[in-house]
Amino acid sequence: MEKVDLLVNNDVDVHASLEFWGDMDSYNENLLEFKDSLKEKLSNLEFYKNTKDCANYAIIAHSMKSEAKYLGFTKEAEVFLAHELKGKENDINFIENNYQNLVDTVNKIMNLLDKYFNDDSKKVILIADDSNIILNFLEKSIHNEFSILKAKNGNEAIEIIKNNNLYAILLDLNMPSLNGFEVLEYLKEQNLMDKIPVIIITGDDSEEAIKKSFNYGVLDVLNKPFTEDNIKRILTSINNFYERDNI
Repeated sequence: MEKVDLLVNNDVDVHASLEFWGDMDSYNENLLEFKDSLKEKLSNLEFYKNTKDCANYAIIAHSMKSEAKYLGFTKEAEVFLAHELKGKENDINFIENNYQNLVDTVNKIMNLLDKYFNDDSKKVILIADDSNIILNFLEKSIHNEFSILKAKNGNEAIEIIKNNNLYAILLDLNMPSLNGFEVLEYLKEQNLMDKIPVIIITGDDSEEAIKKSFNYGVLDVLNKPFTEDNIKRILTSINNFYERDNI
């Protein structure tokens, strides 16, 4: 589990953090808690931003800053500090104009820690879908066999693709930021379509959308709503993809 070089090479000051935590076990335990807390904290920040509750926004940003700093994420802590200070100043314009940078910073941390805590004994599958229900259902169905990385939009998906050795991608077509077709375009440009099997997740069963997907060279389509048997069929298709390449 300990991939210290991965953290160090991404500018995480592990050495300084160990002076505070004492040993790697304590550091890893708190690092994992930090990772698991980030989504909820980001959700809270968005709520307070949208309701213009700068005081509570500042409290959450302060918490993120402190935890990031103690865990060696020095540059990221500076981003959270800026939002904490502007929250205390009730500067909602700064918060709104710079919120995406904060989101990108959180996603960068989460992607790095997903990779850090990944079980190398399992193959890694990316699930990209903006629905928590779909993400959680798919993760529950296949997590015993695979390590799961999750993205809720195309930007997050591409960041994960860049930084991980993926066994397969389950990709929703309709997502915010960048949609599934734009992710497919990125995979095509990087010559990855022949290397990573891509399964499209879609509730849009129009012939045009399906045909467009297959024109990119996707392996299969998983139509919503789907069942456990549908998922097993998809996993068989993925495994067959690699067996074909080994013939």
